[in-house]
Amino acid sequence: MTLPAGRAEDGFAAIQWVVMISFAMVLLLMIANVIAFQYGGGAIRAAVDEGARWGAALGRTADECAERADRILRGESGLLRGGLGESIVVTCGDAGGVMVARATGQFDWWVGGLPKIDIDIEGRSVVERPVDEPASP
Repeated sequence: MTLPAGRAEDGFAAIQWVVMISFAMVLLLMIANVIAFQYGGGAIRAAVDEGARWGAALGRTADECAERADRILRGESGLLRGGLGESIVVTCGDAGGVMVARATGQFDWWVGGLPKIDIDIEGRSVVERPVDEPASP
C-alpha cells in the first residue's frame, strides 16, 4: 500500500495521545503520593507511640519523650527524613499520669494546586510510678 505524496509514516503524536499519556503520568504521580502519605502516617504513628512509651518509663520526662520521637522520625536512620516530614512537630506532656505524645503538621502534594493534608496523631502511655508511691486520683 502506498501513501499519498507528503504523507509518510514518520511517527505518531496525535494530540489525544499526548493528553492521554500526560493524564496517566499525573495520575500515577498522585497514586505514588497517596502511598507516601500512608507510609508517613505509619512512621509518625510509630514515633509517637515509641516516644510516649519511652517518656512514660520510670524517671523519664516529657522532654525525653519528644526527643525520642523526633529521633525516630528524623534521626540518622529516621523513618521520615527529608521533605515529607519536615513540617511535623512532636510535643509531649504528662496528662494526669498518662504520657501523651502528639505529632502535628502537614503533608504537601507533589502536584501543585491541591490543599495540604493536615496531620494530627497522638500516642499515649501510662506513666510508671515507684511501687511505694500511690497513684494520683
